[in-house]
Amino acid sequence: MDLFADLKYALRLLRKTPVFTIAAIGTLALGIGANTTIFSLVRTVLLQPLPYAEPDRLVIVWEDVSQIGFPKNTPAPGNYNDWRAQQRSFTDMAATRGANASLTMDGPPEQVLGRAVSANFFSVLGVRPMLGRAFAAGEDTSGAQVVVISHGLWRRRYGGDPRIVGRTLLMSSVKYEVIGVAPKSFVLRDRDVDYWIPMRLSPQQVNTRGAHFLNVIARLKPGVTVPAADADIKAITKRLAEQYPDTNRQIGSTVVPLREEVLGDTRVELIALMIAAAAIVLIACANLASLLLSRAAGRRGEYAVRLSIGATRARLARQVMVEALCLSLTGGLLGLLMPPLTERLLERLVPVGLQAPLTTILDWRLLLFAAVLSIATGLLFSIGPALQSAGASTSQALQQHARGTLGGSTRRFRDGLVVLQVAATLVLLVAAGLMLRTLGNLGAVELGFDADHLLTMQVALPQSKYADAPKRRAFQERVVREVRTLPGVVNAAFGSTLPFQSIGNTRGFEIEGSSAPPDEIRDTLFRIGTPDYLKTLGAMTVEGRLIDERDVDGAPPVVVVNETLAKRHVPGETAIGHRLRYDPEGPSFTIVGVVKDVLERGYEQEDKPATYVSSAQVSESFMHIVVRVTGEPLAYAPAVQKVIQGVDPDQPVRLVRSMTDIIGLAVGDRRQHTTLLVSFGALALLIASIGLYGLLAQSVAARSREIGLRMALGATWRDVVAMVMSRGLILSAIGVLLGVAVARTVTRAMQTLLYEVAPGDLSTYGVVLAVLASVALAACAIPAFRAARVDPMVVLREQ
Repeated sequence: MDLFADLKYALRLLRKTPVFTIAAIGTLALGIGANTTIFSLVRTVLLQPLPYAEPDRLVIVWEDVSQIGFPKNTPAPGNYNDWRAQQRSFTDMAATRGANASLTMDGPPEQVLGRAVSANFFSVLGVRPMLGRAFAAGEDTSGAQVVVISHGLWRRRYGGDPRIVGRTLLMSSVKYEVIGVAPKSFVLRDRDVDYWIPMRLSPQQVNTRGAHFLNVIARLKPGVTVPAADADIKAITKRLAEQYPDTNRQIGSTVVPLREEVLGDTRVELIALMIAAAAIVLIACANLASLLLSRAAGRRGEYAVRLSIGATRARLARQVMVEALCLSLTGGLLGLLMPPLTERLLERLVPVGLQAPLTTILDWRLLLFAAVLSIATGLLFSIGPALQSAGASTSQALQQHARGTLGGSTRRFRDGLVVLQVAATLVLLVAAGLMLRTLGNLGAVELGFDADHLLTMQVALPQSKYADAPKRRAFQERVVREVRTLPGVVNAAFGSTLPFQSIGNTRGFEIEGSSAPPDEIRDTLFRIGTPDYLKTLGAMTVEGRLIDERDVDGAPPVVVVNETLAKRHVPGETAIGHRLRYDPEGPSFTIVGVVKDVLERGYEQEDKPATYVSSAQVSESFMHIVVRVTGEPLAYAPAVQKVIQGVDPDQPVRLVRSMTDIIGLAVGDRRQHTTLLVSFGALALLIASIGLYGLLAQSVAARSREIGLRMALGATWRDVVAMVMSRGLILSAIGVLLGVAVARTVTRAMQTLLYEVAPGDLSTYGVVLAVLASVALAACAIPAFRAARVDPMVVLREQ
């Protein structure tokens, strides 16, 4: 009953101070909402188990070819088969490779991404389809045309039809029988994968060690550790290097836990966001504790009266806590609106190797977290004011009320809260500043081509339908010719691998007349394009020419190389006229041009030799069209798609994007985290400045009699301003010193997220200190100049 009375009284008090109530609830809603949002992300990424049986026993096995820039290289089939036959650490090993298909039945043509897998793929993962069955032993060698489709494809294209098992799909003009539907939560490495088919390798491919294209996953035997398995595979790899020196001489291996592979740097990013969100709540709590202490000072007369008529100290403390809990629970309730509102942002922060579930406020774990955080927050910022209200005697309360001042312990406590706010704000601003510097540094990197006004789309031609190179070439030439006639189109071409889309797709090479040292592996990015591909891309010529219409089938084979290859392998002379071979038995290609290094592998991979050849002079298929336009690239997409469908009505397209969007994906995670950190930093700066202002404003009000006396005795307005501002600036300086010490530790942990900027970057600290100093000066100056306008006679008469 007493608790209900306290609740009614608290609500009545809060209604009487609407500005304070709204500000407090809004601050808490933002702080609790930010933490609830980050919690939903952390639960999805870090706390939720991977969708496999005993996921901690799953590992990825890579080849290690660090010498040519691939510490995690896709294994060759011959090496995988030997690992599997000789290993003693795994219950089994499975292999997969990339695939894609055009669906041309049961709806409009659709291009889907898939994986070709060994028959034991699902059993190694410990995953059972939600409908139907997984692959049977031997289906990867017998030629069985069967497929397991994803839950997403099943719902999207087939309406969740439970009779899908046994149905025939036409995939790239080949009929496949659906034998199963994967669970909704299932994903491995890429959540965009929509189907899995048996991987069939030709007899030549099974034993090849020169082509590296597999992903290998394995399940540890019970009791076997990752380091032990890594040593086991390394020993096998060493024996293979001795047995096959021509292909395996420089190849090592590494075993990586699947969770580590999936998360990458995301763990560090989320920890940084968790710390930032927690700092917001701490700053908000410190600010509200300071405000409640100020309110408590104004209510000392009330406390004195209640103590005099029989109220207990516990009752007074409980009253303050009930008031605080009303604020925090209301703020927590409003904060629950933030996760659904930030749903799209959260999905972009989830690694591609995990499903990105929709956030709902009905999730009991989210509700429980918000409730616990709200209660903990209310208790945290109310405990100081509650103890202060309950700790004083009646006479002390009456005396302090008469003087209108706070006690020494209360003043020190509020000073400490301001120091805490300034320190936490500095840490957030430094972290945000370093991330902004990182984005700026990435944006300043020279791309090696003109990314503006480029439209791209994936056009994967079915091998069964376009097996012959002349047929593929005819399709590409007609599409390019017709696209070039579209209004606003400057140029168009097909290419094998777009910039920022792959760190690999390489080939070994030799330059005629130049022998490589025994311990050197010569390896180059291998890119194919129709004539004018490099011109359409906007590549920058250093010398010679680009590939053009002269470089047709039957003409002498030519190649364009990048500056890295020219400087590294043809030093001190022009590369033009030199000849290189990819295959000792194959044709030689004459270098006709050198271009600036294109960032084929993205921002953070080391420079690597790259070569560009004409599609008319090689027989391989490829799948990307690049269109340079005069306006907004995506506005031209429907017209380009119409041309493609006019050439082949059954040919779908996929990944319709501008080149700037593709580049943006390379820094997408950093951009989202930076946005959140900057938002948190700005909010912290606002709350801290309000806290500093509130402290000094209350101090001026409490010391008005002292200020009036000083001015009556001859103190100038400058003396008063200096007296008031000095306190605020000293507290700010202490907070800055504490914040710098904490920031140096926190930012060192963020080092993997930074690019070309040190965690202790002095310019970033300088800017942050300047911003903090400006805000602190403004927060201190307003109450200081108000104090200087005090009329001594008016104050003395009031006292």
